Amino acid sequence: MARFILDVATQYDDKGKITTDIKKGMELIANEYLTKQFKGGVASITCIEEHNNAQFHTNELKNKLTRKQVRMFNENPHG
Repeated sequence: MARFILDVATQYDDKGKITTDIKKGMELIANEYLTKQFKGGVASITCIEEHNNAQFHTNELKNKLTRKQVRMFNENPHG
């Protein structure tokens, strides 16, 4: 099984609450796109970080998975 890292910027309201519908985005990508592209094969997505932490740095060397993100995936590998 191929594995990918997909970073998507999270949007926030004025109070700092996440407004991005992460679950809906995961469903759209996995169900409507990947499943069709891979002809009905298994496709799963796991959200390992809801916030913009540890990503989107100007210095690309800083854009790496944190220990917390790796642990989140290992504890729930199929979302």
